[in-house]
Amino acid sequence: MKQSKYASLIESFANIAVGLGIALLVNVVMLNWYGFQISTGQNVAMGAVMTAMSLARSFVLRRVFEALHIRRPLSPFMQAVVAERYRQVEQECWSHQHDDAHAPGDLAKAGASYALYADMHLSDRAGVRKAALIKPREWPWDRDWWRPSGFRRDLVKAGALIIAEGEKFDRQRKRPDAPTVQPAVRPRSPIITDAQTINRAHPASLVTSKPASEQGGSSA
Repeated sequence: MKQSKYASLIESFANIAVGLGIALLVNVVMLNWYGFQISTGQNVAMGAVMTAMSLARSFVLRRVFEALHIRRPLSPFMQAVVAERYRQVEQECWSHQHDDAHAPGDLAKAGASYALYADMHLSDRAGVRKAALIKPREWPWDRDWWRPSGFRRDLVKAGALIIAEGEKFDRQRKRPDAPTVQPAVRPRSPIITDAQTINRAHPASLVTSKPASEQGGSSA
């Protein structure tokens, strides 16, 4: 995710503050080890100068890296999807345990429903109000949880729900006790061997068997 200038500055200050503390401690130990006696004020002054230089260097290099796109930037929409996923976890309290309790595919179906019906917001408002009251057949949960709110917003929620489904799948397949999904095997068609079974299976073309006395003609 692309880092803002403010976030870069905060990270630089935190990095330098930790570095300053380490530098002051190392100066005291190493300079005394080699026989150089300096006062606490001199040690702090040296550390402050080096800290200012390190802070400027760190901030400038970070902005250069951002400008050169060495970090792959995310579009505003991608950032919105990621933010929505974090909101679901942190504000809605939909934890991993909560997601794991859903049936396989439910989160993906919910995301697909929002994506599939997002374009209803592009039509007339009366139609939007009417469509919003109807729970799509793809929606896996109760009507109260179906909450369309806008074209872009629904697409954002769709992406976040699909991410949740993918995260759930990754967690479960890494568990040693995760069940192995076997491919479905289609049962073979039964072999029909008598006329009665054929009649049940194909009533349009009945197969009958009459006694020889009832059949037309005679044998000489």
